[in-house]
Formats: sequence, C-alpha cells, structure tokens
Amino acid sequence: MNDTFSLFDHIQSPIWVFDLDCKKIIWANKTSLPLWEASSLEELTARDFAQDMSEAVEATLNGYRQRFGNGEAIKTWWNFTPKQILKKALCTFSGITLPDGRVVMLVEVIAEESTMRHDLAFSDCSNLALLFSDRGDLISANNTFSHSFGQSLHDLANFLGDIELASAWIEDAKQQGSIIHTKLCWTGQNHLWFDIKGKWLQDNQQLLLHLINISPEKERLKQATHYAKHDFLTGLLNRHGISNAINESHHSQQPYDLLFLDIDGFKLVNDTYGHAIGDKLLRAIAVRLTETLQQKGLLARFGGDEFIIQVEHRNVQNTPLFAKTIIKELNKPFHVKDVGELSIGCSIGTASYPVDAQEIETLISQADMAMHRAKLRGRNRSHHFSPDMADVLYRKMTLRHHLTLALEADAFELYYQPIVDLKARKLKGFEALIRWYDEELGQVSPAEFIPLAEETGQIVPLGKWILKTACQQLASWQSRYDEKFIMSVNLSRAQLQSNLAPTIESIIKQFDIDPAQLALELTESTMLQEYDDAKQCLEDLAALGLELYLDDFGTGYSSLSQLQDLPISTVKLDQSFVQGEHKGSQAIVEATRAICEKLDLKIVAEGVETANQLQYLQTCNFDYCQGYFLGKPMPPGELEANKFALLNEIPVAKYIH
Repeated sequence: MNDTFSLFDHIQSPIWVFDLDCKKIIWANKTSLPLWEASSLEELTARDFAQDMSEAVEATLNGYRQRFGNGEAIKTWWNFTPKQILKKALCTFSGITLPDGRVVMLVEVIAEESTMRHDLAFSDCSNLALLFSDRGDLISANNTFSHSFGQSLHDLANFLGDIELASAWIEDAKQQGSIIHTKLCWTGQNHLWFDIKGKWLQDNQQLLLHLINISPEKERLKQATHYAKHDFLTGLLNRHGISNAINESHHSQQPYDLLFLDIDGFKLVNDTYGHAIGDKLLRAIAVRLTETLQQKGLLARFGGDEFIIQVEHRNVQNTPLFAKTIIKELNKPFHVKDVGELSIGCSIGTASYPVDAQEIETLISQADMAMHRAKLRGRNRSHHFSPDMADVLYRKMTLRHHLTLALEADAFELYYQPIVDLKARKLKGFEALIRWYDEELGQVSPAEFIPLAEETGQIVPLGKWILKTACQQLASWQSRYDEKFIMSVNLSRAQLQSNLAPTIESIIKQFDIDPAQLALELTESTMLQEYDDAKQCLEDLAALGLELYLDDFGTGYSSLSQLQDLPISTVKLDQSFVQGEHKGSQAIVEATRAICEKLDLKIVAEGVETANQLQYLQTCNFDYCQGYFLGKPMPPGELEANKFALLNEIPVAKYIH
C-alpha cells in the first residue's frame, strides 16, 4: 500500500488517504500525526471513524464521492475532533482510484486554523451540516454544529421558525435537487444568519443542509446601515436618514411641517471652550430636543449646529406655538461638565407639506431660508417660509454666478463723486464708487452686490481692483491737470488683512502717488469688529501716510474712546442727518461737529442735495461736503467732457458768505 502512495511523499503539508467505505485512514504522512493527535501511523490507521461519524457527515462524504466521480476536487474548511479536540483545517479533497478499483479520498491540509487566523473571519463555522428527513425531522447534526450549539434543535420547522416554509423548502429541494437561501435561523441556542445550500439526497429521501454563519457580516452591515442614516455624535437621524424616513411615510399623505433649527451662539462656545465642549453641548441639545418632541415626530441632526424636526399636523396642530416651546426649552441653561452652565439661543424656520412643496429636499431648503429670515429679524425666534424668500435666494445665486463672471472679465467701472473743500471753496477730490452693469441683470446696485461679495470673499480681489483702478485714474488726472486731488476709496472689513498695507504701498509706488492723496473709508462697525486686529492693520496703513476716514458716522456703535484711539483723520457724517429737517437731526449735526473739533478730526458731510443744506453746513463750520447738489457720481469721461478743470469753480462760492 505504501508503494501506491509513495508519489505523495514529497508533499510537506499534512496529507492522508481516507477509505470512504470502511471509514478509516489507510495511509498518512508523518506530518499528519500531530494534527490527528496520533502517536504513530499504526495507531492512526487503526482508528474506526464510523463509530463517531454522524449521518450528516456521512451524507456529506457520499456527496463528495459523487463529485469525485465527475473529476471534481473540493476545497473547504474541515472540522474534526481527534481525541475530543476540535480542530479546523483548510483542506483539498480529491478522489483517487486504487489498483483494486476502489475510490478513496485524498485529503491535503493547506493550512491549520492556528496559521491562518486572518482568513478565518469568512470561514467561521462554515462546515456546519444538518440532515433532515422528508418530513422535516432532524436526523443528524455534524459534530461542529452540536459542539457549537448543543442538541436542542428538533426539526426543520424549528430551525426556520415557520412550518409552512419548512414544507416549501423540502418540496423545492425534491423538485429542483438543490436549494440556496440566506435566512435568520434558530440554532437551539440563539438566532443566527446563515448562507444555506441544501441538497436533496434522492436515495435516502433526505435534505442535507450546509450552513455558513454570516451573522458577523450581517451585524457589520447592520451597523454600517445604521451609521449611514444616523449621526455618530448624537445618535439622531442624519440628513440622509430623515429624508429616507419622510419619503417612506409619504404614502400616508399626512400634512406635516418641517422645522429647521440653528443654534444661536454655538460658534462662540466652540471658539471659547474648544470642539470637545462643543460636542458635549450638541449631545445635550439633542437630548433636550428629544424630550421636548416627546415622540410627536422625527428629529435629525442636519450637520454642525443645525437640526431638523418633522411633525405631522395630527400630532402638532399649532407649529408656531411648538416652535416657541422649543426655543424656550433651549434657552434654559445647559450644565456641561468641566465648564458649568452655558446659555444658547435658537432660530427656527418652518415649511409645510404639501402647501409649500412636496419634495423633502425642497422643504428643507425652504425651511433653511425661513430660518435665515428669523436670524435677520433678531434671532431666537421662528419664521415661516414665503415664496418671496425663494425669489431672493434665486436672485442671490444668480448674482453670485454673474459676479464671478464679471470679476473674470473686468466688467466693473468706477464713477467719481466730487468732494468740496468748503473753506477753500474749491474741489478737494473724489470718492471712487463702483458701478456694475450686467447685460442680463441690468444695472446692479452696489448695495446689493457688495454685501454678497463680502459674504463670498470676492470682495478681496474686487477691492484690490478698485484700489488699483482709482489710483491709476488719480495719477492720470494729476498728470493732466497738475492738481493734487484726494482719492477716497471704500474698504470692507474683509480687506483688513496683514497684507493690505504692503499691497497698497506697491500700488501707490506703481502709479507714483503721494500717500497723502489716498484716503481709505471704513464704516464704524467695520473698524470695531475684532478691534485689536483691525487697529493693527489701520496703524500699518496710517504709517504709510494715508488718510483714514470713518464713514457713515452716527449709524454704527462706536465708542468715543475707541475712536480717539484709532488713527483716523476724518469723519464722514451720514447723509440721513444732513438731509433731516427736524431738530433732532440738526442737534446731531452740530454735536458731531463739536465732537470732531474736540478730537481734532476733520469732518465731511454726505448727501448734500439743496442750497439750504449747504448753507447750514457752512454755518456749522464743516470742512468738506459732497452730494448731488455739488456733483453726482460720474465716469471719468463725463467728468472730463464737462470741462473737468471748471470743477474748481463749483457754484459753492455763491452760497458761502
């Protein structure tokens, strides 16, 4: 016999030959002995495996015999219990024919469990087998199944949890020869998911099931599905999850309201205490919202500090009142460990299905618009969507796109409005004012596109273009008219960066302009936001010798101590006071003049439109003024066509005594 198998001697891995008829190992190499817990080849070949072999295993081996007849080789994980020690090995089974005509099974071990642990994840319990009668009674379970799950399983109906399904499986197997299913089954101990391959054994009228436990994969898939629809931080539904949930419930056609919540003051918490505390606060907010909702609807974290609530009208009849309740609850202090009490606010926008929209994404956008309207109206309140908000948003999106194209094409131009020196009775200079005409949108007001440019960050390149163009024009006029005019240019808060002073220094050098001829205008609120950073930038600009103007004075929130501390030289009084005819406006005009005189600041009056206004400003001893009465903003060509030099003879003289 040894001569028959001598050709396998060169194989280093464990290998043996198993006689399928007598259920014995008839030959094995020495490498196999430790695997079988055998002291010698004689002891191993003397073992009778028929005594411990279950009918399920025997049925499996008979199936292998048939496949060997077709020339197949089988690679699978095999479980065996030498001396009651459970082992697993990845094996190749193939049939060989002996000289006497018998077919035996050659088994080669590719790897043991101990050497291939990284591959065992997909093969765990893959060698489970159950054998059932044609009535569904359990005839046998192989040792691996019994060792793993005990012997409490009695029949196929018990295994599947359904009598009718058990009968159907048996009938299908009889008719088709085999069946394949994935099913959550009862093992006698617990429920597990299995990939199941069943084969009908025609000779014995039995159903043999091979099982692969896929519960770990199912659990991982379940977790992945959960986290795809839920927010990791709060455990709430996320945007995708609530969208799916609402879409799945749309078949009921129940009217509902969608609430879009944004936390007021959350950024301050993050900036002050860090993101770890911010995360704790978000979890606390989620808990309080859940308690406030009381299962009346769906709650989701949309992202960041934004949340979405969906409530059907049958559960919440008065949504504005419900929104007030949410705001009231969120206004109560939150106790956060390591910090103490934190207070926040909440702005809410609402939209209704199906009145405002029928698509969930549209409703979310509408509620988001309404939330921003609530913020504009003072925060810590709610607002319902109205169609005009969509028009505003569409206009804003269109403007943003066209603004980008205009920046690329240099489609802007500057107009210049004269500023008059009242005491010298002559032209002092000009304020550069940007204008934009779009072929599709028409004339777009700076009051509309400048705030958008500030919001998008486009104000920085746009502001640089304004500065460069205005300085170029100033250099041109200085060369042609031999006049040292002042050119006044408006700045945005976003431009007050550390590189602004070097940029402007480069521009004035490029066009050979005296720094004192360039004035930069900033509003009160612009100067005082992030005061320390702004102050440093303004000091850098003042060090270049530039003039710094405080624009729209009287409409911001200045503190006089800060104004005195900033390097500004001139205050521009807002036109609303210049044009006001009541005593209050006159009092502010005169008080402003007095303050500027005390602070040694020059003062410009904006918006002069009548001779009476001009005469009044003169009696108040104002330094400069500008307005339509003295000259409207005009493009350079129009200024020059109207005999630019004659602007020095502006009809201010006849009104000044």
